[in-house]
Amino acid sequence: MKRFKYLWPVLVLLLVALYFLWRGVGGSKPREAEVRKEAPKAGNRPVEIFFTRSDDDPERALVSFINSANRYVHVAIFELELERVVNALIDAKHRGVDVKVVMDDRMKRKWAAKKLKAAGIPIVFDNRKPYMHNKFVVVDGKAVWSGSMNFKESSVYRNDNNAFIIFSPQVAENYEREFQEMFAQHLFGPDSPRNTHCCFKVADVYLENYFAPEDSVARRIVDILHNSRKSIRFAAFSFTDDDIGKAMVEAKRRGVEVVGVVEARGVRNKGSEYRRLKRAGIPVFKDGNPYILHDKYIIVDDSIVITGSYNFSRSARKRNDENVVIFFKRWIAGEYLRDFGRILKEAKGE
Repeated sequence: MKRFKYLWPVLVLLLVALYFLWRGVGGSKPREAEVRKEAPKAGNRPVEIFFTRSDDDPERALVSFINSANRYVHVAIFELELERVVNALIDAKHRGVDVKVVMDDRMKRKWAAKKLKAAGIPIVFDNRKPYMHNKFVVVDGKAVWSGSMNFKESSVYRNDNNAFIIFSPQVAENYEREFQEMFAQHLFGPDSPRNTHCCFKVADVYLENYFAPEDSVARRIVDILHNSRKSIRFAAFSFTDDDIGKAMVEAKRRGVEVVGVVEARGVRNKGSEYRRLKRAGIPVFKDGNPYILHDKYIIVDDSIVITGSYNFSRSARKRNDENVVIFFKRWIAGEYLRDFGRILKEAKGE
């Protein structure tokens, strides 16, 4: 019987190891202990994805989203020049919807800001050299629009961008809290407090939501890259974050397939990670769009997508106002993989 005395501890350790393997601990998994769960709503898909330069027509979708508002539309936007979107906001105001806007101060003298103000829509500008770089819309505390797409013609019809709607009161509450920090309290950049939730389950979709610079976004991205097992694919407008670049190089060295496309005009910028990645043997290409590759997304292991307004840059990390969503869902990753395939083919000239 003595020999069984030493067998029990081994069996316990084995069971514990199998449990954690099954749960999938590590940076590449959702932080489930902190997840706020939300019941699915009949007939609604929890997330909708849109890509520019495609048949998705994100401008029409955005206007429709604004038109759906009954109580309020709160907008935080870096650049606004789409007339249909401006008119939709004014129409919402006229039908009694509470419309408020936060903009980067670069928009102060633009026609859109003047037209909104003339319609009685209040606007708060950040009045800082760093950017208020968000592109999100919260409607009625029920859903939020975000992504990399600015609300201007070139962003929708010429540049490469992505956008998404999350149908979730809890996620909308997160964005509304961030909006009110900027609109009501005039807190931007490093002054923004860390007071939002990170982790959600909307129907069957796990996702994480972060705001920069207060939420240490780069650290979470690096965690996920460090735990990648098979593949990393990325499309990047600006890529100057050393830690993210280093994490991709380390992933390549341990056998992960890493492939990327970066905006051609930025590869020579000071601090660009393009050369580091090339030296490490990573196939990284200058984009083939004659306009701008403005996406900022990373797809990990064909099942995780990191996206939002957040460039992989030092400015996004430390100074700008930004937001990020990380989706842990294979069908969402599949949508981004199809878009990445198109961008990669263009970059290769195929």
